[in-house]
Amino acid sequence: MKSGVLQYLTPDFYLISDNRKEPAMRYSLMCKSFNGSEVLDCEKVSVNPENSQYTFLRYPCSASITTHTLPQGQRLDITLSFHEDTKVPMNFSFSMEAGQWEKGNYVLMPGAVYNGNRFTSLPLPYPPYYAPPQNSQLTDAEVITSIPHLDIEKTQSRISLLSGDMASSLCGFYDLNDQSGSVLLSEHQCGGYYTGFTVDENQVDRQASFVLSVPGVRENTQYFFGDQNDGQGFRPDVSAPSQDTGALFKQGETLTLTACVFHWQQISLPDFFKQVNGSKTTLEIPKLFYNVPFYKAYITIKEKYQRENFIEEGYYSVGTDWNIPQQCWQAGWIGGGMNSYPFLLEDTSEARQRALSTLRFIFSRLQHPSGWVFGMYGNGKFYGDGFDSNSDTILLVRKNADLLYFVLKQLLWLSENHHSTIEFEQPVKALCDAFVRLFQKYGQLGQFIDMATEEIVIGNSAGACMAVGALALASEYFQSAEYLDVAERLGEYYYNNYLVKGMLNGCPGEICQAPDSEAAFAMLESYVQLYETTRKSIWLSYAEYTCEIAMTWVMSYDFVFPAHSTAAKRGVHSSGTVFANAQNKHSAPGICTLSGNSLLKLFRFTGNSKYLQDLHAIAHSLPQYVSLAEDPEFTLEKKYLPPGYMNERVQTSDWEGKESVGEFLYGSNWPEVSMLLTFVEVPGVYVDFTSRTLQVFDHVECYVTQWDQDSVHLEMYNPTSYSTVVTLLADERTNTRSVTHNYFGNMKMVPLSAGERIQIELQK
Repeated sequence: MKSGVLQYLTPDFYLISDNRKEPAMRYSLMCKSFNGSEVLDCEKVSVNPENSQYTFLRYPCSASITTHTLPQGQRLDITLSFHEDTKVPMNFSFSMEAGQWEKGNYVLMPGAVYNGNRFTSLPLPYPPYYAPPQNSQLTDAEVITSIPHLDIEKTQSRISLLSGDMASSLCGFYDLNDQSGSVLLSEHQCGGYYTGFTVDENQVDRQASFVLSVPGVRENTQYFFGDQNDGQGFRPDVSAPSQDTGALFKQGETLTLTACVFHWQQISLPDFFKQVNGSKTTLEIPKLFYNVPFYKAYITIKEKYQRENFIEEGYYSVGTDWNIPQQCWQAGWIGGGMNSYPFLLEDTSEARQRALSTLRFIFSRLQHPSGWVFGMYGNGKFYGDGFDSNSDTILLVRKNADLLYFVLKQLLWLSENHHSTIEFEQPVKALCDAFVRLFQKYGQLGQFIDMATEEIVIGNSAGACMAVGALALASEYFQSAEYLDVAERLGEYYYNNYLVKGMLNGCPGEICQAPDSEAAFAMLESYVQLYETTRKSIWLSYAEYTCEIAMTWVMSYDFVFPAHSTAAKRGVHSSGTVFANAQNKHSAPGICTLSGNSLLKLFRFTGNSKYLQDLHAIAHSLPQYVSLAEDPEFTLEKKYLPPGYMNERVQTSDWEGKESVGEFLYGSNWPEVSMLLTFVEVPGVYVDFTSRTLQVFDHVECYVTQWDQDSVHLEMYNPTSYSTVVTLLADERTNTRSVTHNYFGNMKMVPLSAGERIQIELQK
């Protein structure tokens, strides 16, 4: 194998590693041949700044490189030309190699790997519930299942993913010692093949390689979640046999791989996330599309909820198969006590009455004497969140944090609209007090507790971070300085123990303490609420940092699904969907389980329109996944989803098998709640008179034809095939109290038929 001495690409292409001014970054090109996913041969060629032509000795191809300068980086168009047919499958790679490597460097692969996923990994069956020994510390290392990760102790380890395993097609790292960041970025497809990204760490040589490949080949093993061949049952496994292989190329064929390399000097970790989000659309910019209006999606789900989600005991269920307890009641998380909120705001008859009935049922039937609310209930029986654990008092704390936040929003709406809330105040206060007691006892909220003893069973998680926003809101409702004090102390706790590490984790109850998007967006919601309550600038700065982490979980491009797949046939746009977590490697419609209106508030507080664009990506993507009577969604089970159903899977990854990419599962899922919340919390058209900003979130076109001092003239067009009602919000962002916990009543409702174009005037 000819490797030679690795050179440097240009003076812009290296980092200063220490006081000796020694270059720390090197680059190379590589060809590999394969038998299946096993490497047969490899040839590596160093990239030299004085040469743009490279010939491989053992492969019938040559490469040429054209470079373009980017802000703080370079774009390389690398064209591979074949002068003979290849005899065995092969792939081609560009490698960025960092010297003076330290395990403390923060490794990022968006939507998949945070801080290298460098946690304690155990081969746990699904659903995993690992309670540490009783003498262990609540601050012991986080536990993850067998998912892609860099090892805590081993000197050599590797993470190898396909582009569809990530929210953005890039990988990189932040060097905490040098305060510098480096990223390798490409497109998710090249020449019809999905690209691959590998991080290869070799602590013996103090080197780490960040490798971009086409076709992407996960060598020997890959991550697979399902029934394992080793007889160990249904579980996640990072060591499953890889199904990847290289490709055969013909004489005269060419393949152009585009790589962008970014280096940022003298930046903080928050700056690193900001730079990553700013660069991730360098090569792949999502296309604007119009599909299903918000109102059409909302009404379809609402009708389904009245038809299939109200249990005669008196509450809105979280699913439709009531033979399964988990689909009857689950507090917070996937909708329990949250799904009633949109109907309370929007409806005036049966759905609103059922929303009130749900609140009554929660606090008359589901509350433990300690004040906590049971995590699961179905058909007269309580269930704990510990899965096989026998105790029905084991609670995923996040569930009650979500529940409390949304119950308080409902109580505030009731009191503001002259409805009595007396029956709810004592039980809700008891839940607030339970959070206060737990924090005062432990200085944290943990991940799982025993409600009966109020002991933390599993700690070391940011999963309950929504409690920060909930207690801030409770301080407003109950006029309690104690609740606000605990909210602020909790806010600092999560910042110092999680945000400074660039990782938020443990919101879902079945991923152990893996990083996840739900914790990131819940933390964002909480800091925004804390700032809204206190107006202290520190919480706004924390919110802006949290937002950058959260947005790395949002898909930044439109994945090209296999042509035969359901997603391809439906013309699905994956941009704006949100990756679930580092274990469950699917993207999903919306945030579990929020509207993302914290992003609207961030714009109001900062004036930065980037946050409106972030919200547009998430909210605009949602309605296309609602199964409609006119356009039902086909599933892997060979049957159509009924009207109003949404499935949580947006499968760009083959984590459940290659046949699952671009397919949907049968069943009613939590994205329905995200869509309901979006309609009542994200205006279809938003106008800010302070900055003269117009932002359209809904699936309509809208233009300003004239600004006046106290009004704006708009032209609106509905390009979809559905009649709709568009919500318009006229705002002055300097009016800090005009858009707080509930503002649905401030929105103007504008009917718009399919294909209709209208002129309207919106008053200030």
